[in-house]
Amino acid sequence: MDGAVMDGGVMDGPTVAIDLAALRHNLAVLRSRLRPGVRLLAAVKADAYGHGAAIAAPALEHAGADAFGVATPAEAFALRAAGVTVPILLFGPIDRGIAALVEADVALTVPDARALAAIEAAAPASAARVHLKVDTGMGRLGVAAEGAVPLARAVERSKHATLEALWTHLACADEADADDPDGLTARQVERFEAALANVRAEGIDVRCAHAANSAATLRLPGAHFDLVRPGLAVYGHHATPGAAALVPSDVPALRPAATLRAPITFVKRVARGDTVSYGATWRAPRDTVVATVRLGYADGYPRAAGNRGEAVVHRVRVPVVGRVCMDQLMLDVGALEGSVRPGDAATLLGPDGPSAAALADAVGTVSYELLTHLNAPRLERTYVDDAGAAG
Repeated sequence: MDGAVMDGGVMDGPTVAIDLAALRHNLAVLRSRLRPGVRLLAAVKADAYGHGAAIAAPALEHAGADAFGVATPAEAFALRAAGVTVPILLFGPIDRGIAALVEADVALTVPDARALAAIEAAAPASAARVHLKVDTGMGRLGVAAEGAVPLARAVERSKHATLEALWTHLACADEADADDPDGLTARQVERFEAALANVRAEGIDVRCAHAANSAATLRLPGAHFDLVRPGLAVYGHHATPGAAALVPSDVPALRPAATLRAPITFVKRVARGDTVSYGATWRAPRDTVVATVRLGYADGYPRAAGNRGEAVVHRVRVPVVGRVCMDQLMLDVGALEGSVRPGDAATLLGPDGPSAAALADAVGTVSYELLTHLNAPRLERTYVDDAGAAG
C-alpha cells in the first residue's frame, strides 16, 4: 500500500504503513529461539516503538505474545482499553495510581524499598504482582544483587504485594565480545543467576526470572530463563548493523514492519555547481535533477540525515542532498533519467528502502530513536496485512 493518495492516484502526504504480517513473522522467529516453556513478553512502550500500540499489541496478542511491557501507566491503561487481556508489566517504579494499576492487572516493578513502601501506602484491594528488579550492571534501576534477598523477604511479608518475578536488564547484549567491556554481559548473567539462587535458597518462591532483550533472545540462550522481553526485534530491526551481524546465520531474517513513504512535490533541473537547501551544504557535482519530498524533521525524519540519508524512488536508491528542512527534504534523482514526477512516492525507511539500522548508523544514533519518531502527528499511519489494507 502506497499510503494516502489523491484522486489522480498519487501520494497526498507522508505515511507510515505497518505490516501486521511482518509482526507475526518476527514473533515466530523469536519464538523459534526459545526452549519449550519459555514465555515471551513483547515490549510495546513508546506506542509500540512508533508502530501504534492500539493495533499492534492486539495483533501480537492474537499471534501468541504471552505478555506486554510498557514504560508508563498511561501506556498500560491504553492497552487495556484496546482490548489486551494478557499480563502487562510496568517497567519503571511509580508512587501514584497504584491501586488503579493493580485493578487493571498490571504487574509493578519494585527496584528498592521505596517502591515497595508506595505499594504498601496505596493498599490496593488485591495484592500487587511484583517484579523485583536487580541491577547487575546496567546502572539504571534496581537493587544491588546482594540486596535482592532482603528486598524479596520484604515483598514476601507484605499484605499488599506478591512476588511474581526477579528480573534484570542487559547493557551490552547487542555488542560483539570485543566491544562488551570486560565481558559485562556474561558477568551480568552470572550476577543475576547468583541473586536468583540466593533468593530461592531462602525458601522464597520466585515463579519467573527474566533478563533477555531482543539481542539476547536471538543470540544468548543462556540468558533466556523463564521469559524473554524482546522489543526492537518484534518490529523487524536490530540496534545497529553490527548487532545484526552477531545473530546466528540459521536464524530467519526479521521483516521490518514499518514503511515510511512521502510524496515528491517538485522536480527541477540543477546545474553543476548549484547549491541546495539551508547553509548550501551540498553543491551539485554535475548537471542533475533534484526532487523535493514532503517530509522533514517535523515528521520525525532526522535533520542529521542531510547529505547522509538515502531514499528509494522507482526502485532506485538515491541520496538525500542538502540539509533536511522542517517540512521538506531533497533527493538527487539524476540517475533516474527524467522519470520522476510530482506525486511519485519516495521510500525513506522500510523493507523496500533504507533500513533503520543503516540510517541510524549514518546519522550517529540508534534505530530505536528513529522508529519511535514514526508517531509524529503529521504522519498518517495505515495498517496492511496479507489480505491487504487493514485500516
